[in-house]
Amino acid sequence: MFKISMANAKSVTVEMPEKYMEAIERLKKREKEIKKENLKVLPREEVIRELKIREFLVKDVKISDNTKICNNTLFIDSSLTRESLKINQLVKKVTFDVIYPENRDIYTNTIMDIIPIMAKVDGKIGEGITHILDGVVVFLTGTDEEGKQIAEFGSSHGILKDKVAFNMPGTPKTKDIILRIDVVIEKGTGMERRGPLAAHQVADFILDRIREELKKLAPEEAVKTHIFKDVRRKGMPKVLIVKELGGQGAMHEKIIMPSEPGGVRGGKSIIDLGNVPIILTPNEVKDGGIHSVT
Repeated sequence: MFKISMANAKSVTVEMPEKYMEAIERLKKREKEIKKENLKVLPREEVIRELKIREFLVKDVKISDNTKICNNTLFIDSSLTRESLKINQLVKKVTFDVIYPENRDIYTNTIMDIIPIMAKVDGKIGEGITHILDGVVVFLTGTDEEGKQIAEFGSSHGILKDKVAFNMPGTPKTKDIILRIDVVIEKGTGMERRGPLAAHQVADFILDRIREELKKLAPEEAVKTHIFKDVRRKGMPKVLIVKELGGQGAMHEKIIMPSEPGGVRGGKSIIDLGNVPIILTPNEVKDGGIHSVT
């Protein structure tokens, strides 16, 4: 350490040992290193896959003599109720009707599923392009031949408006139109795996006819387009979300990775897979890769 005091100086020369100069240079260098270490380096992102979901608005649903989507209206061929009887020998009767928001004060059988109408236009579940209808949702309900509720768990049969918490995650919006598919299956099979599965196969068959039309809609007709990316950030912590799926029988079964979002065909039962851990990407889950068939 040294101290200099001056008054009215015209010229000053300061000399110090070389070791002090070296210490000052080291201090300056260390200060630069500290600043560099404190800089936030953004991780390099690598997009693994991309999912694009296009929404198409439906303002009305009508039962007709053919299936098509035209002028924001979904038309459904009434003959599908007869054709769907061929899907599974356990199915004895199939009906469907349209329930408007103002008409929900009606009786319903067990609500086995609430299914969005979605279709893969390009790619497989979790990537590519998916089309979805906004403003309409499918309810799958049913009984067996003796009138016993299918896979009844939680007493979901009753007055519709009292059995569904509308406008909540996983449920229809208050203004959605409901296409209700009601299935009657062979007596005594409602609490077995094969009974509820048969009902879901019927719904999937009917929805496949709608999906064929949904895939034809032009991108410019979409009211919204969402893009989801599966991103890998090198150097950052890996995050794994654990979701427990029920796989115990007729009332607790899940279909994993069906051919169509929220479908049955092409998927694997979590029970048949042995209830083992399965890894899905975030976009596979967003795209309907897990279908509860309770």
